[in-house]
Amino acid sequence: MRVFLNLFGGVAGDMLVAGLLDAGANADLVDPLLACLPAGEVQVRINREKRHGIAGNRFLVEAQEGCSHRHLSDVMHILEQMPLTEQAAQWATSAFHVLATAEARAHDCTIEEVHFHEVGAIDAIVDIAVACALMDSLQPSAIFASAVTVGSGVVQCAHGHMPVPAPATLFLLEGMPTCGFELQGECATPTGVALLKAWQVKFGNRGAAVCRQSGFGLGTRDPEDRANLLRVELEEAANANEWLVELRCLIDDQSGEIIGDAMEQLRTDGALEVYANAATTKKGRPAFEVVLLCDVPRQQFFEERLFRLLGTLGLRVTPLQRTTLPRDVEHREDEHGRLSWKTRELPSGQSAAKPEFEALRQRAAELGLSPRELLERLQSN
Repeated sequence: MRVFLNLFGGVAGDMLVAGLLDAGANADLVDPLLACLPAGEVQVRINREKRHGIAGNRFLVEAQEGCSHRHLSDVMHILEQMPLTEQAAQWATSAFHVLATAEARAHDCTIEEVHFHEVGAIDAIVDIAVACALMDSLQPSAIFASAVTVGSGVVQCAHGHMPVPAPATLFLLEGMPTCGFELQGECATPTGVALLKAWQVKFGNRGAAVCRQSGFGLGTRDPEDRANLLRVELEEAANANEWLVELRCLIDDQSGEIIGDAMEQLRTDGALEVYANAATTKKGRPAFEVVLLCDVPRQQFFEERLFRLLGTLGLRVTPLQRTTLPRDVEHREDEHGRLSWKTRELPSGQSAAKPEFEALRQRAAELGLSPRELLERLQSN
């Protein structure tokens, strides 16, 4: 099972919690986490409300506490008291570490000197801890998301009025696709974006899928310009035919280093596949044929990239259909530790799996083994 987060109205910690609960995550995990908090009585409510006629969950935290701000070490101490699984604790810790790093950049200080204000309050700690526990209860093989809707205008925070996105939020958004700049107000909060970062959400093509269940998480505001909600979709990969575009060009006037660098940049840009074949052109000149596969909507983008990176004068364009087997990633743990495995379902209905090589190589190094030796041990089990 994988998770897709449709961030139509933005993202916030409470919206993610509400959406995960509405999509069927284990609600029994909430009370044990609240029982560990040191700030006196903390109550949560899950309301059914509507945004632009769409019904969903709203997650509200009511807490009375005397602490107006916390350091990262204070937050870590609170998280350590909570009954979080290893994965959920790792996510929650990572979320606050990236928050502290962003705040340190914004204020030009170290992460130990950062004073958490809004994001160090009990309600923010609850949002992050509960969201991580709920996400882990789904055991997602992968987490995908749409572009992050950010909004515009100004937001009031502990340091006064700030532009949207606020400085720390903007640092957190680096490397993520963003949209919704015409919307009024803060649509992406620091806690929401930090969770996307901690979960290592993927924004690329997620392939064909079958939706099994979905839920809506509602935000606090109810603006007129867009429904303030996000949607959580639980889905399975599906065997499907898809139309792609194949771009080919012959390169006989560039070095192997230039071609190799271009191919790496094209992969980073999101090409589905890039490879090179050895070729011989007119007058017996040695050359490389560079072949790129991409989604149909991105054809023009990759045509322009090929012209720029390789200096080619022409491209051959071929529409083609690709059939893929259902594929997924699952996490397995044994005496060798936790590893990510790529799984695929064969036409016969049987499944096959192999460990992801980067995870295999890293774990092998930790164990003092070569990747081949660790793979042999795994296969013998």
